[in-house]
Amino acid sequence: MTPSRSTGLSLIWRMHQHAIPARLPQTRTVVHLVFTGTGAAEGWLDINHRGISVCKDDQGLDTHLAVEANTAQMHRWLVGLVPFHDLVAKGHARLLGPSRLARSFPTWFDTTYFAEGLRRSEQRRTRNALAADRPAQTIGA
Repeated sequence: MTPSRSTGLSLIWRMHQHAIPARLPQTRTVVHLVFTGTGAAEGWLDINHRGISVCKDDQGLDTHLAVEANTAQMHRWLVGLVPFHDLVAKGHARLLGPSRLARSFPTWFDTTYFAEGLRRSEQRRTRNALAADRPAQTIGA
């Protein structure tokens, strides 16, 4: 799924899929996600020692961390195209809550899973573009 076609709900589900259990908070932590722009959505990650549950409806739990971000930009981060601190620095994301949670949030997810495939794809596009720019060779001339 490309950032331009990503929906916020699918992004929340992918975040849940790419969570790194050993890096998650050890105590129950509820994260409220609000994604804006194209594909906007809202959802919650209910994190505990067993893993993450995804909720698209408010379950009435106390929220420990809120993440407000542009959907496409968050998708770019999750697939390893940009570091999270760039999203914050450029105003594409903000975190509201205790600084220890805000600082550690980006480390809870594996953003390298797609990175190698994206790197190979970019190399292939570059090779193809270079090959298209070369003049055709005539054999026997």
